[in-house]
Amino acid sequence: MMKAIVMAGGKGTRIRPLTSIRPKPMIPVANRPLIHYIIERLRTCGLEELVLTLNYLPHKIKMDLKKRFIDLQISYSLEKSPLGTAGGVRKCKNKVDDTFLVISGDVMADINWEEVLKFHHQKNALATIILTPVKDPTHFGIAVMDENKKIKKFLEKPSSDEVFSKMANTGIYIFENEIFDYIPEQKNAVDFSRDIFPLLIEEEAEIYGYTHHGYWNDVGRPSTYLQANYDVLNKNILPGPEGTLLKEKIGIFGDIWCGKHVFFKNKDNIRINGPVVIGKNCSIGNKCSIGRNTVLGNNVVVGDNTHISGSVIVDNTTIKPNSYLKNCIIDTGCFLEEGTTIEKGAILGSQVRAGNYSQVKSKCIIGCEVKIPRDFIVDSNYNIGNTV
Repeated sequence: MMKAIVMAGGKGTRIRPLTSIRPKPMIPVANRPLIHYIIERLRTCGLEELVLTLNYLPHKIKMDLKKRFIDLQISYSLEKSPLGTAGGVRKCKNKVDDTFLVISGDVMADINWEEVLKFHHQKNALATIILTPVKDPTHFGIAVMDENKKIKKFLEKPSSDEVFSKMANTGIYIFENEIFDYIPEQKNAVDFSRDIFPLLIEEEAEIYGYTHHGYWNDVGRPSTYLQANYDVLNKNILPGPEGTLLKEKIGIFGDIWCGKHVFFKNKDNIRINGPVVIGKNCSIGNKCSIGRNTVLGNNVVVGDNTHISGSVIVDNTTIKPNSYLKNCIIDTGCFLEEGTTIEKGAILGSQVRAGNYSQVKSKCIIGCEVKIPRDFIVDSNYNIGNTV
C-alpha cells in the first residue's frame, strides 16, 4: 500500500492572524480542520499509512489526529528548525517505500490518485509534479512540458515579466525512492521548487507533469481561505459540512447544516439563505439575517437584528445586536459589541474585542487580542495585543 507524506510544518505567515494560535493545517474550513480534507481525500486511494512533517505548534496537530483518525497509522517527523520542503521529506527517508506521495498541508484538491499513479508509472518517472492551469501564476511555481509531458523548465513564484507558463505547481508530487539521491543532507533548508526541481531538469532526470483539471485550492491566503469555505458549502469539494440539514420553511432557504443544541430565539422572524453551516451550541437572535456562504463555528452567539453574509465566524465568538458582517473572517473568542460593522475582506484575530458601533474597514487585518474603542473606525492593520 502506498504511503504519503504531508508537509505540515509551515508557519502560514500569509494567512496571519489565523495561524497565530494554530498551525496552518489546523485552520478551520467549514468547521473542520483543513488537514481533515487532505487526509480524507488520500484515503480514497486506499491509504493506510501517513507521515507528517511538523515544526510549528506540532502538538496541536498530533492531538487532533490522534482523536479523529484512530484507524490510520500516522507517524511524525519533527523538525527542530525548518528544513524546507525537500529537507523535511528527506528526513522521512526511512518511513516510505519505493513509490510515495507528497502533498502540501495547505491544499485542497479532488485528485484522482489512481490516474496519477498510472501516469507516473507509464512514464517511468522519478518525479511527477501535479500541475493545474491558473489565471495568475505569480503566486506559484510554473512549468513548461514537452509533447511527452516531460518538464523542461520550472520557476518558483515568477514576477509578472518572468511568466512563461500558466501551469502551476499544486504542491502535490509522486516520487520514487531515488529522489533522495538528489536531496543533500545539510543544515540549511532545501526546497523542492527552488532547489530540487531545477536540478532535476538540469540533469535531464525523468521529471514529468500531470495536468489536473479538477478542483484545487492553495488555502494560504485570506481570499483563498474564504473561497475554500464557500466551496465546501457549495459541494465543490468533499467531505461536506457536518450537521443535520434544516427543513426549508418561510425565511429558511437552501442547504443549512446545524450542529446539536442550536437555539433560535424565534424561528418565525429570522432569515437564513443557504448554503450555511451552524456549529453546535449556537444561539441566533430575533430578526437576524444569515446570508449565503456563512460559517458559524461552535458556541457562537448572534444578537438580535444582526446581518451576516459570506463570513467565517470561528468558535466561541459573541456578536451583539444590530451588527453587520460581510465577507469577513472572525477568529475564535472574539467579542463584538452592539452595532459593530466588519467590512469585506477584513480579518479579526482571536480574542479581539470591538467596542459599540466600531467599524473595521475592508481588508484590514487585526491581530489577536486587540481592543477597538467605541465608535472607532479602523482603516489600517493593527498588530497583536495593541489597543487601537
